[in-house]
Amino acid sequence: MQQPAYLTISVDDGFPLDMRAAELLDRHGLKATFYVPASNPEHAVMTKEQVREISRRFEIGGHTYHHIPLASLPDDQARAEILDGKRWIEDITGQPARAFCYPQGKFTSRTVELVKEAGFAGGRTCYFNRSDMPRDPYRCGVSTHAYNHSALIQVRHALLESNFKGAVDFFRVHKVARDWETHFQRAVAAVEREGGVAHLYFHSWEIDEQREWDKLERVLQNLAGHKQLTRVTNGELFTLCRS
Repeated sequence: MQQPAYLTISVDDGFPLDMRAAELLDRHGLKATFYVPASNPEHAVMTKEQVREISRRFEIGGHTYHHIPLASLPDDQARAEILDGKRWIEDITGQPARAFCYPQGKFTSRTVELVKEAGFAGGRTCYFNRSDMPRDPYRCGVSTHAYNHSALIQVRHALLESNFKGAVDFFRVHKVARDWETHFQRAVAAVEREGGVAHLYFHSWEIDEQREWDKLERVLQNLAGHKQLTRVTNGELFTLCRS
């Protein structure tokens, strides 16, 4: 029996060029979740009006208030970052924020509990090379980061995070692909064959720095033709994991 096959896309950090990314996604009829902090010490963020505009077409997820990695924070500060970020989004959009993304992918088991307590349906990590249906919606990995990583970095990153399946699937599924377009194409093929989730995530500022907007549009246009993949937001995926 054919296993369910899903497609989801996430865009991190709320950079102003997320508006351009939203236009491309909308053009090709794709769903996505934009993870937006209220402020970011590393990059500019969208205005409230821009966040509100994107929320009319896409899901907006929590990414803390100040985009601070949570793993090293005391509980009270981590809780405030999570809750304040959630309330900020909900005040702007008038919609519940169901999806959460850990800044820089940093979290602990205690962080997971705080995200649950805040009322999020799940949390997206930076566990790479994962196209299986998440067993735990608060530790949801991604198939591909839209950035070219060396094989050494891919494997090292997976092992440091105890993401052993991701390390194995970098070889089994992705065939050691360094180019992110090829890397994701292989994830899509595996999900269509075996079931699971093809999950692409990117930062619009990285796409711009690498001058890869044409490449991103090519990937999105190709995805639009994969009708056998059920398109879901991250929040919808988390809900499916919980059912």
